[in-house]
Amino acid sequence: MRFALGALVLLMNALDNATTFLCLRDPVTGFDVFEANPVARWLFDGVGLAEGLVLEMALSTAAVLFLISTRRIPSRSKVVLLTVLALLPSWAVANNLQVMYEVGIGLGTP
Repeated sequence: MRFALGALVLLMNALDNATTFLCLRDPVTGFDVFEANPVARWLFDGVGLAEGLVLEMALSTAAVLFLISTRRIPSRSKVVLLTVLALLPSWAVANNLQVMYEVGIGLGTP
């Protein structure tokens, strides 16, 4: 169960990062599109959007690998943590897709 949840966490995180990149890579005329998470916004401002997303993905991957492999955290707690870590980026993906629809950003827009 924890391996499947870990894979789901990484998949949803990758989708969140991809849709975030599509939303933020270029300004959209007539819209103020911005990163809602203040920590992520600070990271993107500091190191750049693409670099910040890569760093965030690396940290998320490390956290998932730790949660899957550690014996210091009880199995039930691992499942709860991994479930939360899957749900949060799922919400972000849904929000990003809604923003993309509303401002006219296509999935294949260059």
